[in-house]
Amino acid sequence: MQRISYIGSVSKSRYLPSQFSVVFFCRIVDYVPSYSLCPVMLENMIVGKVPIPTDPHELPQFIMCRLHNAFETAFNNTLTLLEEPRSDDLKNFLGYCKAWCKVLLSHHNNEELIMFPYLQRRLDFAKELEQHRSMHKSLEELLEKIALARKDPTKFDPKGLIQILKSAEDNLKAHLRQEIEDLAPERLKVFAGEEMEELMSSLYKYVMKHENPVLVLPFVRSHTPAEYKSWPPLPWAIEKLLLPLLALRHRGYWKYSPYSI
Repeated sequence: MQRISYIGSVSKSRYLPSQFSVVFFCRIVDYVPSYSLCPVMLENMIVGKVPIPTDPHELPQFIMCRLHNAFETAFNNTLTLLEEPRSDDLKNFLGYCKAWCKVLLSHHNNEELIMFPYLQRRLDFAKELEQHRSMHKSLEELLEKIALARKDPTKFDPKGLIQILKSAEDNLKAHLRQEIEDLAPERLKVFAGEEMEELMSSLYKYVMKHENPVLVLPFVRSHTPAEYKSWPPLPWAIEKLLLPLLALRHRGYWKYSPYSI
């Protein structure tokens, strides 16, 4: 059992995956009214049916699989919704589309600044970087059209959005799946277990500092099926009490998500 004190002291230590979720979640103090955050006791927190790996060589692929499946789910969901878009709720629908694009771009930024440079010491991730650049052109074009339509609803062009998504589909899905394969545990064993822990600790710290929990966590949870909601690991009080508070800011977006938060 790991003990976490209040957020100030945790930031000075190495994070475990379960610790990270709590610290990251405690950043709600930046977005909602102040609450008293007591010390949190972490035990065996398997919320869904699939446990989180404890092997440091298995954990990166598990996490990447969860995130990439969420992005592919959002991509497919958006294509379906654009066939018959809700013109009477355009602001929230476009907000949903913008949200997953922003989360995906932020995820790539985390990889390019932290994960890839570390792994590149012994493995080749040049292909992934090239795929990122190609995908970003389409995502930025998509975001431009979304911004235009949010400013002026008469400029909403669902067929144009579908065309952008379709043009990016093959590259995006190939990348999402290839990167999961490239993080196979056997491949990562060119690094010692302690090195993988060091990498994940650095990544957790960066994400905690730079990601927006009001956007990221509701997105991930609402694009993850129940059997995989073991990740990110959340204590009962955070999942049942604080998570709904985080979702309030953009609650209109998440009604378009395929799963409940």
